[in-house]
Amino acid sequence: MIRKTILTALAIVLALGFPAADAEAKKKKKKNQKPQHAENPYAEYVWPPPPDTARIQLMDILYRRADVEAESKLAKALTGAGPQNPYDYLRKPFGVAIDGEGRILVTDTELQALLRFDREGRRMDVFGTTGPTRLGIPLGVEVGPDGRIFVASSANQEVVAFDGDGKVVGVFGRGDGLTNPTDATVHPDGKSLYVADSKAHEIVVYDLATGERSFAFGRRGEGEGEFNYPTALVFDPEGNLLVVDQLNSRVQLLSDEGEFLDTFGDLGVGFGRFVRPKDVAVTADGLIMVTDAAFSNIQIFDIDFRLLTFVGSGGHGPGQFQIATGIAVRGPDFAVVDQLNRRVQLFRFLP
Repeated sequence: MIRKTILTALAIVLALGFPAADAEAKKKKKKNQKPQHAENPYAEYVWPPPPDTARIQLMDILYRRADVEAESKLAKALTGAGPQNPYDYLRKPFGVAIDGEGRILVTDTELQALLRFDREGRRMDVFGTTGPTRLGIPLGVEVGPDGRIFVASSANQEVVAFDGDGKVVGVFGRGDGLTNPTDATVHPDGKSLYVADSKAHEIVVYDLATGERSFAFGRRGEGEGEFNYPTALVFDPEGNLLVVDQLNSRVQLLSDEGEFLDTFGDLGVGFGRFVRPKDVAVTADGLIMVTDAAFSNIQIFDIDFRLLTFVGSGGHGPGQFQIATGIAVRGPDFAVVDQLNRRVQLFRFLP
């Protein structure tokens, strides 16, 4: 019923010429096969669609190791196929981040690993699959200002920090009561790590230098500063914290000390509303991007929480999603996890 209502709403939007309308796939393409184009194989997928001026363009789609690494011709000749290992394909991706070199980091809850796609370096790396800090149902992932990578290892009730080579350089929350970490973000001053503890309905703050718990805020409820399974969090350019309050179907804005400042969104299928919000990202100029697993799209808001546009719809084609989960932005580029299609789609804001 929800999906039928959403589709009806989108049809009305298209009929009215609202610029947030989703781009339709113009051609049927074989699954996992990229269309041909001299510069960008997905150049025809833009939002809003013509005749409006395009503001966002699909740039690439990542499914597997071979999307960034060239297969060994010798191995393919000897075996009839490229080299295979359990990490050659995304299985159930969830979280995503973009590091300072433009590499795409993706958590995968089925592989129990963090995968890093380096399109410029033409390689893929796999982190967190061995040792005492082996990842357990990894969810949110964040790259700190110093390049450290923080992964919410939810089943292990901890957040694991890696350096750029995949070496574990820190563990937060182990044995201190953290119950279900789903995401983590670094304070703009680089001194604290904020963790969403979903089942505890609170945000826990750690000292990055010592790894010790500093304080926590939030409790279960529907009031201001209360949460009902918070799933994701990020700081905005003003140094305030945005928290996806999933089962309250909203995003809350809080100070870095947990003081309630504002909120937007509520349960519903209209524009600017949410059913199952999953993740949030903020551009350098303050645009707020929220994924919704039920809508299979990304809604984009201005700094005053006014809806500007949305990207995506349910489906299997380019620019479509089957459960949109993680989102990350760096500069003009943003990446969105398309979970059940087992891929990550890469977009760019156009000048």
